[in-house]
Amino acid sequence: MAETLRQRLARWGLEEILLAYPDLRLVPASDGTLTLAGTLAFAAEPAGMERIDDEYEIEITVFPGFPAQVPSVRETAGRIPPTYHKLDDGSLCLGSPTRLLLILSGSPTLKGFVERCVAPYLYGYSYVEKNGIPPFGELSHGELGIREDFASLFGVTNPRRVREFVRLTGMKKREANKQLCPCGSSLRLGRCHHRRVNDLRDRLGLRWFRDWYAVLSEEKGRGDRSSDNRQPAGSARRPRLTLGEKKMWDGAA
Repeated sequence: MAETLRQRLARWGLEEILLAYPDLRLVPASDGTLTLAGTLAFAAEPAGMERIDDEYEIEITVFPGFPAQVPSVRETAGRIPPTYHKLDDGSLCLGSPTRLLLILSGSPTLKGFVERCVAPYLYGYSYVEKNGIPPFGELSHGELGIREDFASLFGVTNPRRVREFVRLTGMKKREANKQLCPCGSSLRLGRCHHRRVNDLRDRLGLRWFRDWYAVLSEEKGRGDRSSDNRQPAGSARRPRLTLGEKKMWDGAA
């Protein structure tokens, strides 16, 4: 039986987010999306950092495929400049595509998305306004930034090893574990980095990493030149590959 709209909104936790953020309102839409707009107030104190209380005017567009499709978020009052972690269409670049889906796999509700993806971004900009420096580590532009984030997820320091890790994560576990670990240890994956690879495969699926392997292979064929617009093929809307927070929040990954 197909899921009804009422069931979908309940699964997304619509009532929960409206109770938690009473200054957000529903905006009618006829294209299957759900839009929340208004004032988002937050109070945040990441581990070891200063507390910030602030608020922003935002608009969140939620697509029917949520949480497999990452919502689009815009700051609507013009406070955040285009040069600060924004995508080509003006929406906020909340992090790398893989990092965002990992967060959503653990918090598959709208409230979880706001608290673990949107609030850290807004905290970051408020911190920059106040202190002049970003509070979290940042990824490089384009393809290098994607490789850096994958390297962090796989637990390696060399982004050049990422492509082979992504290839193995897009393979079935039994087959991948028999191959050499890309980290250079001369051990089979099944005796080395298999836990990280298996966890990522289990959480996001083979297809996600096969698509990314195709993207990374295309970049390799073009000389590994950085591109801000590369993304895997597929029906889900995915953020463009620009800037992102490498460390979104304490324990976010």
